[in-house]
This record gives sequence, structure tokens and C-alpha cells, in this order.
Amino acid sequence: MDKWMQAILSSGSSSVILNAELLQYVINQAHQLGILALPIPQHGGSFPIVQYADDTLLVMQADARQLFYLKALLNSFSASIGLKVNFGKSSLVPINVSQDKMLVLSNTFGCQIGSLPFTYLGLPLGTTKPRIADFSPLNDKIERRLSACSVYLSYSGRLEMVNSVITPTVTYAMSTFKLHVGLIENIDIARRAVGSFWWRDVLKLYPQYKELTECKVGDGSSILFWDDVWLQAPIKELCPVLHQFALDPASSIMKI
Repeated sequence: MDKWMQAILSSGSSSVILNAELLQYVINQAHQLGILALPIPQHGGSFPIVQYADDTLLVMQADARQLFYLKALLNSFSASIGLKVNFGKSSLVPINVSQDKMLVLSNTFGCQIGSLPFTYLGLPLGTTKPRIADFSPLNDKIERRLSACSVYLSYSGRLEMVNSVITPTVTYAMSTFKLHVGLIENIDIARRAVGSFWWRDVLKLYPQYKELTECKVGDGSSILFWDDVWLQAPIKELCPVLHQFALDPASSIMKI
């Protein structure tokens, strides 16, 4: 095993390649040496690896021998760059592989068994069109952020959170999938809830606002006859006895 590991990592140029590119290079070298086989036979091209930050997705054959070599390769790779691969948090996701074989493979690699669809970079990945339930992580993520932060932010802060965090998150998902109508409706309900917090705060200040302002009558359709200040003070305060006999205390000036 030492000889093929040395052959893979012996290139002097590998020391100056970024970690993500280095892993791709190492896996490609293992493939060229006949240690790893492509999941789908093809001529040329790189071994299928998808990497973003510390998330790595690698597609390969369901073969215990190849998994054993891959684990050894990843251990040597992580030791060379000073990082550690947490196999316990990794998952093997089968495609047309029996449960008995998956148990052997997961024990070989030392990881858990996942299932399709699974979430990668916040999006559901599978072999069929995602159902609305498959977008639950996205919906839950939006609702958690809104409920956890909205009560502590001002209206402008909530609006900024929607524009800078929530909207880009949804746009990111929509750039890959056509979202279900039900999911869009749920997200819109959560977004509108941000504004409702501000509106409730405004309504709490309405009594104080009425005391400090005086209404211009106009046609009187939007001014309450008894409660609003359209004279020196509300009519209910100027004529409290008369107010007790009002048939509709919420009548506008126009109706009276």
C-alpha cells in the first residue's frame, strides 16, 4: 500500500495546489493507477467529485475494496494538509444497492448509511423530481431565522434580513429547481410575518398618536365622531353623558 500511496503523492506540483484541487488531483491519480474505477465508464475526464468549502460529494462504485483504498487515501491526504476527516459524520448514499451490501460497505468505510433524496448545500438531491416534503430543510431554515431574529430587530432590521438573507436563500433554490406552489406560499407567509411584527408595534402607539394629533374633517368618512380629535378634544370627553347614549360609538362623522 505504501508504494501506491507514494506514487500518488510524489508529484512536486501537488504541494502548491489548493486543498480542493489537490484532493481532485489525488483521486484522479488513484484512478489512473487503477486503484479507483469510475462509477460510469468513460474516456478521459476527472473522477466525479463535487466540493464546496468543507462539503465533499464523491460518486463511486459500490465496492468494498475501493472504499478501503479510498479511506486510506483520505487519511493520508488529511495528514498531509493537517486536517482530519470525520468518517462518523460522513454518509454512504446507495443507488440500487442491497441493504446487506450497504452494511458491509458502511462498516468498511466507518460511516453511516444515508438515503435518497439527501440534502447537499441546502438543496435536495435525488434521482426523481423533489416533492414538497423534500424542501422541508429549506422551509425550516427560513422559519427558524425569521422567528429567532425578528423579535429582536427593528422593522428596518427585519426588512434588511429579508432582503439580504431570506430572499437570496430562496433565489438560490429557485436557480436550481422549480419550487412547488405550496412551498412558495409557505415562504411568503413567513416573509409577511416580518411586516406584521412592525404593524403590531405601530398599533400599540396609536392611542398616544391620536392624543397628539388633530384631524381635518373633510367629508368625515375616515374620522370617528366620538373618539378622534376634530375639535379641541374628543367629543366623548367633551360630552361624556351624551356619549353614554350613542347607538354606535364607532360611527364616523359622515354617518352621523
